Amino acid sequence: MYPTLFHIFGFRVDTYSVIWFIALSLCILWSIRRLEIYHLDEYESRRVMAVSFFFMLVGAKSFEYIIHWNSYMSNPSLFLDINRGGVHEFGAISGAFITAMIMCFIYPRKVSFSKICDTVSPAAMFAIALGRWGCFLNGCCVGVHTDSFLGVHFPFDRAEVFRHPVQIYYSVIAFVIIAILLWAERRVIPLQSQQKKHYSVVTPLALILYSLMRLAMIPFRDRQAFTWILTHSLTYKGILLMLPFMCVWLAYSLIQLKSHSQAK
Repeated sequence: MYPTLFHIFGFRVDTYSVIWFIALSLCILWSIRRLEIYHLDEYESRRVMAVSFFFMLVGAKSFEYIIHWNSYMSNPSLFLDINRGGVHEFGAISGAFITAMIMCFIYPRKVSFSKICDTVSPAAMFAIALGRWGCFLNGCCVGVHTDSFLGVHFPFDRAEVFRHPVQIYYSVIAFVIIAILLWAERRVIPLQSQQKKHYSVVTPLALILYSLMRLAMIPFRDRQAFTWILTHSLTYKGILLMLPFMCVWLAYSLIQLKSHSQAK
């Protein structure tokens, strides 16, 4: 593992932060390139994306404070330690999603919330797919012990201990999800072009697949705590609450697209 990329003026630059920064930067660039697919106004869409990006970072870090609240409250000086802890995907997604929703509802005629979400969704999955390699090189988010040929030795373990490289599993699955989203997008865009209203398919599908990916990885993260994670973890509580809503959203969009296409 290579948690430290280099030192400059006594400050440690960690590989985790650099890779996630690159991943998020590429996510933004790809999202901007995709605006024309949904015929979105570039200026207004960039404004929504910029504000959402800021609150994505706020949400990602806020979940770190919320989840480890007792530790921070017992030593408030830890709030000032920017190198402490990491960022949380679910917090990042929640922060960006809620911010974009608020902005689009404030200015409904300028930017369509469903369109901009569909624009960003594949790019967001790409950020996760690439960013998880930062987790791998940092040696965080590791899996449980395994005797499988897939096992990887991490420096903090004894020489004979191998673990599931959950970070790589996340990355591979995220790339598969991107392929599914782009395939679905090509199938529904011709149907959406015939409608006055945009019915989002890519976004709820992305969130459903993301949720299933996170749930599927629990046994590889901590087999003994499967039930505890589902009932006590803030992240997984949020995922379980979000999943039914996203399924209803996807089903509604598909039904509307199908009914309108048959009517024509």
